[in-house]
Amino acid sequence: MLSTPVVWALAAIAVWHLAHRYFRPKRTDTLKPKEERVVILGASTLDGLGAHFLRQYLERGTRRIVIVGRRATALEAVRERMLEETRDLRAPDAVVDVVAADCTQTADVLHLRDIIQTKMGGLDTLHIVFGVTSILPILGLANVDPCGVNVSGEAAHGIHATSAGLEHIAGTLQHSMDGNVKGTAIVLGALIPLLQTTSTCPAVVATGSVAGLIPAPTRSIYCATKSAQHFLVNSVALECEAQAGTLVPGTKQRRSLVRFLILAPGPIKNSFVATYSVDAQTGPRDNREHALDVSDVVRETLKAVEQQNWGMLVLPRQAFAGALLSQFSFTYVSALLLTQPKYDRAYSSLKVFLLAVQTTLKGVSTVFHLREIYMFGLEHTSRSSRKPIVYRKRRRPPEGMSLFLTPGEK
Repeated sequence: MLSTPVVWALAAIAVWHLAHRYFRPKRTDTLKPKEERVVILGASTLDGLGAHFLRQYLERGTRRIVIVGRRATALEAVRERMLEETRDLRAPDAVVDVVAADCTQTADVLHLRDIIQTKMGGLDTLHIVFGVTSILPILGLANVDPCGVNVSGEAAHGIHATSAGLEHIAGTLQHSMDGNVKGTAIVLGALIPLLQTTSTCPAVVATGSVAGLIPAPTRSIYCATKSAQHFLVNSVALECEAQAGTLVPGTKQRRSLVRFLILAPGPIKNSFVATYSVDAQTGPRDNREHALDVSDVVRETLKAVEQQNWGMLVLPRQAFAGALLSQFSFTYVSALLLTQPKYDRAYSSLKVFLLAVQTTLKGVSTVFHLREIYMFGLEHTSRSSRKPIVYRKRRRPPEGMSLFLTPGEK
């Protein structure tokens, strides 16, 4: 059994978590939806996250919104569709401005900042939705994948990558870094001071991916760049905490604390992979049959922002366990702790607890490191029967945790 201090510590953590989650003031208590100024970066597709963020903001009564993308015509189509579909729900004086800009280009981002200041006088909520994906394995990008998942769509004709194949890897990586990391960094650098100095409750919502948390086959470059984006945003969040409260030069105003939320969803039912893949239009595809509904993802995200649950929102929530197991190994930690003689007596209960955790997590983590990511279901009989818990593989993956299909399937 756990010792009394450990039990009290766990209980205190649970109480703090519940109080922190359910009893803190809502963001809408400070910033009313009708007063919120929102910028959505990446809203060029009707079935995308950006368009659905626009719809739900309009339904909430937000009146000042700017949507941004590289294709002006596509942005206009999204604006007109969303204004029409929310005609009976949105504020009569709601204004949606369209700005065509490439967020990887500094001149475009500076122009965007000028428009935000001119049109809205400041910024409260920034959504970074843009991004690209890569759907081929490293060897497939070089056209030498022995499983046949190659950029040419054909079986590999050799063993070793050619110069052209390596150049293709480098080009794909560069495009992915530009779309997922470079653009995010430029936008944050340009717009964070605006958030800090013009909003009383500023927030940034960056769309990452569960691929930035859990390694996945045929998504090596996408996983790497999304992971880099996550660390970029989290590090900037720490920097903003240090900057909060500092004086704005030439004024007596102090900078506001910018809060950050990283949205890390699994596969979503939309055209993202087909539209924004930088390496191929054929190859392994996520099974979208059980993918997340885009409206549900947006609704959960805005709910987290309203409740001020900052940090990271992993969807589906089952994936969070997989993310933890894929990132941490308890072997080293427990070995370091449990081999120290001075801990043997004082922390005997903790020793048993850590060993149990280690054994459990090592067993379950094996599941999450299979070539194809499966979520295992937990089925058990009633407690009265006292039969052992049985683990078995689900016949269908949980919603949003679709499997990577075998080569050739779409």
